[in-house]
Amino acid sequence: MNKYIKAVAIWVLIIPLAILNGIFRENVLSKMGDFSLPLSGIILCLCIFLVALLFVPKIKNCTRNDYIIFGVIWFVLTNLFDLALYIREGGGFGDLLKSYNFLTGNLWVLVVLTSLISPFLSAKIRNRDLQ
Repeated sequence: MNKYIKAVAIWVLIIPLAILNGIFRENVLSKMGDFSLPLSGIILCLCIFLVALLFVPKIKNCTRNDYIIFGVIWFVLTNLFDLALYIREGGGFGDLLKSYNFLTGNLWVLVVLTSLISPFLSAKIRNRDLQ
């Protein structure tokens, strides 16, 4: 299987974790008030990084550039997935852009940045020779 397809398959594992995180935020963390949204963002960042740490280094024959490309793919897919959810709920691109405003307590910008850097960082942590 192509290494980029494997990277996408690993990203797909994040989707149920993100959905569960949203459910957890709405049903448990929401009792914490304004703190629930940033805490949920931090939890999702940790989930993304852990998935990357567990699975990305298992993809064989990758170069430094491959891990960077994995991150870009994850970044794009994460934004497209979120945009699709906004569209499904009757919103659009403007709503996605609003989620980047961390002054509202939304740490979405950290989530997408975590998606971007996690593949490379996980390979680096797992002592991959990144040439």
